[in-house]
Amino acid sequence: MSDLQLRHVGTPPAAQRVLVIGAHPDDPEFFCAGAIARWIAAGTIVHYVVVTSGDKGIPEDWTDPRPFVTVRENEQLAAAEELGVQGVTFLRLPDGEVFDTLDLRAQLTGEIRRFRPDIVLTHDPLTRLYRQHPDHRAVGAAALAAAFPASRLATFFPEQREAGLEPHTVRVALLFGTDRPDTFIDIAPVFERKLAALRRHTSQASAFPGGLETRVRMRAREAGAPAGLELAEAFLWVDLE
Repeated sequence: MSDLQLRHVGTPPAAQRVLVIGAHPDDPEFFCAGAIARWIAAGTIVHYVVVTSGDKGIPEDWTDPRPFVTVRENEQLAAAEELGVQGVTFLRLPDGEVFDTLDLRAQLTGEIRRFRPDIVLTHDPLTRLYRQHPDHRAVGAAALAAAFPASRLATFFPEQREAGLEPHTVRVALLFGTDRPDTFIDIAPVFERKLAALRRHTSQASAFPGGLETRVRMRAREAGAPAGLELAEAFLWVDLE
């Protein structure tokens, strides 16, 4: 990464309101719980939109009689509460069957207009990391289209304005899961908070071979290395103004 261009390193960029748009329960915590914890500690209001409820991620040895969607949503709510997130909106699209459709763009535009964030965090839809859940690409593409230009122009989804949702301009998008990071948030001071939030997703423990802490710590070290940080979360910064 000798050609790496650093855009921002250290604390999260200043924001009053941050909206995280993820494809599945646990995506917000896995990709950006450290940044979220630091924002909230600084007084930023954070809200989640989770597009699916992870209904296909059932462990092979699962015996809990509760509907799995209920389990995943309750885990996500517990993880968000652990971090101090304001709230979670579930769109409940089928897991593994998400596409960048006009309807999804409309739903996400409505959520942006409702919450009115300064910064939107979502998946990088153009990452060249080929081992990538297709829902991540679809959600990232739809979220970016909603953030720019749809949410700012009244001519997009005018029925929303009639329902009281005024156009809104998002200042910045930060894309996680990217292979071209230029923004690095130091999460060493809040790393235990990130682990605590991820542990709330108990049904997904088997998704971390070698143990959750080992994998998450290794990923954070790899993310921080290009910026000289011990533990970090990495993003691609996209100006939208």
